[in-house]
Amino acid sequence: MSVLPDNSPDQPLPVVVVGAGAAGLMAALFAARAGADVTLLEGGKKPGLKILASGGGRCNVLPSETQLSDFFTHGSEKAMRNVLRSWPLDAVTRFFTDDLGIPLKTEASGKVFPRSDSARDVLQCLLDACGAAGVRLVTRAKVHAATQVDANTWQLRLADRPALYARQVILATGGLSLPKSGSDGTGWRVTTQLGHTLTPRFPALVPLTISEPTFRALAGVSIPATLEVRQHNKLIGREVGDILFTHRGLSGPAILQVSRHLACDGGLERQLTMHFGEVDWREQLADGRGGRTVAMAIRPHLPRRLADALIERAGVPPETRLAGLKKPARKALMQQLERCPVAVNGTEGYRTAEVTAGGIPLTEVQLKTLESRVAPGLFLCGELLDVTGRLGGYNFLWAWVSGRRAGQAAAKRLLDTAG
Repeated sequence: MSVLPDNSPDQPLPVVVVGAGAAGLMAALFAARAGADVTLLEGGKKPGLKILASGGGRCNVLPSETQLSDFFTHGSEKAMRNVLRSWPLDAVTRFFTDDLGIPLKTEASGKVFPRSDSARDVLQCLLDACGAAGVRLVTRAKVHAATQVDANTWQLRLADRPALYARQVILATGGLSLPKSGSDGTGWRVTTQLGHTLTPRFPALVPLTISEPTFRALAGVSIPATLEVRQHNKLIGREVGDILFTHRGLSGPAILQVSRHLACDGGLERQLTMHFGEVDWREQLADGRGGRTVAMAIRPHLPRRLADALIERAGVPPETRLAGLKKPARKALMQQLERCPVAVNGTEGYRTAEVTAGGIPLTEVQLKTLESRVAPGLFLCGELLDVTGRLGGYNFLWAWVSGRRAGQAAAKRLLDTAG
């Protein structure tokens, strides 16, 4: 549907949700189920583009387990926990399986996917549920400003369309990541014009860039590694998982997980080190029996190109026999293998980032409703708020939970003010 329903300042629409992504679809659905008349606006041609793109088109809909440390906020962890506990993971899982009718599977990684491996199935079930609840979906309806006319009326100004009036507004416009999906920071522009502030924002779950030719020449090499991020010798982040060398730098699950420690303001002053493979390198370099050389000790355990690059970085000839390896050379090799320093010079930015870290502080919303403390009648959810999850379905979990809370609360406020 692309036709706006009739409305005016005297007859505003009851609830308008801006943004038909994960959080917006959930907000619209639960507002409608709570008894509200809901109009869902999507600025692009189609809803749910990030859902379709997630998980390589399979949609990592949820994690299989969670704890508070799986999420990050610049503010109070207690406040973040308050929202997350409003809809526990097992209840969210039952919603997808029993309510929406989407069979799910848990993979060895702990990620939860639809059994069909189709993100389109997830999106279609959400759209069908919204339709059954009476939600009106209007596409190509991009909001660029919002003004509070009075205590119970909002004016939404749209590009190339007449202004829209609403009693309650839910903003679920996402952040800046994956701009091809339509994310352009509109929600933050609207809210800052109304008086909200923003915590520092930066691309998260994003590939890192490096300038060193030796590593960039390893494009395509993938290997398990232990990553550590330090600042002034203090460990501030550690991840174990696969990494992937690219033409621009580094990617892979473990890299995406640690990226927020390096992508934030001042992050490039921190030191990233990598322990390659799952090998006791000290033991390998100590075994000089049979005339074993440096190359013979290292190459069997690493991709050949990576092994040779690390040996070259250490400045040790690969044919050097271990029995005659001098202490400085052994130390140089151990550093490359166990705590290899990598000079990160940036990230690939919002173009490839899965989420945007930072946003509207949780102190600026009522935690029980996610209603703005700055502008009553305005509700905020999803990536707009200063909460970021780990890779593995955690950001979807935040979207589902916060969208539901905002939708239910907007419907309740509507009914309360009408009474």
